[in-house]
Amino acid sequence: MKTYSDIMAAFLASGPNYVADLPDNWKQGRTAFGGLTTALLAAAIQQDNPELSPLRTAQINFIGPAIDELSVAHKLLRQGKNNITFSAELNSPTGAGTHGHFTYGVTRELAREIDYPLKAIDKKPDDVETFFPAHKDAPSFLQNLDRRLVSGPRFMEGTDNPDILMWARLTDPMSWDQGLLPLLVLADTPPAALTFFDGPVRALSSMNWNMNFLTDKIETEDGWWLMRSATRYVRDGYSSQLTQVWNSEGRRVMDAMQMQAVFV
Repeated sequence: MKTYSDIMAAFLASGPNYVADLPDNWKQGRTAFGGLTTALLAAAIQQDNPELSPLRTAQINFIGPAIDELSVAHKLLRQGKNNITFSAELNSPTGAGTHGHFTYGVTRELAREIDYPLKAIDKKPDDVETFFPAHKDAPSFLQNLDRRLVSGPRFMEGTDNPDILMWARLTDPMSWDQGLLPLLVLADTPPAALTFFDGPVRALSSMNWNMNFLTDKIETEDGWWLMRSATRYVRDGYSSQLTQVWNSEGRRVMDAMQMQAVFV
């Protein structure tokens, strides 16, 4: 079993021609878990450009399955005075896999600013139970995640309010103080639409993922991030999902949206 740190260390050592072998414990069905492939894209960009400003926004498309040997390439699209944008591609022997655009931007002082208020933290991770216990049909990658349900429904509950709040971190302690990249892995996990259904779902597969980062400092205590995932749209075989992420102090660090394909 390879941890997040095992995979990332070998991947970064393979640069500048970045490759990674997909271990079984990071699979979602036959393909690599999308949070992991997204983190590999960002890791390659950031290793080759160590003086980058903070990541401000990313747009990811999950085009096809990523299996066996994963290869990553990236290129600079534009560098301005304030922002720099890269494209990045992760492909595998089956063809196009995870492709994305990442924009990094300098910090600028403004005469007026507004921010989300701090979120009250009523329940810490140790105060709540494991979100979804492991079972034989669960995707392999879930064994790498520690998720604790704070509020909301569970899988296949048939709820009319698919809105969940949970704490999440990787089970790999070496990742807990690594900031952005482990967060990219984790933030692809809250599956709000699966709480809407009251019977088996064959697969829930992300099609795209749009993320906005709200702080220069992506850091939290002991690797724990508080995540809310909600959807009000599940029809015609698709679900649109909104996600917000806070750090352990209740500071909002990320807003995101996903379109997901639902297979029943």
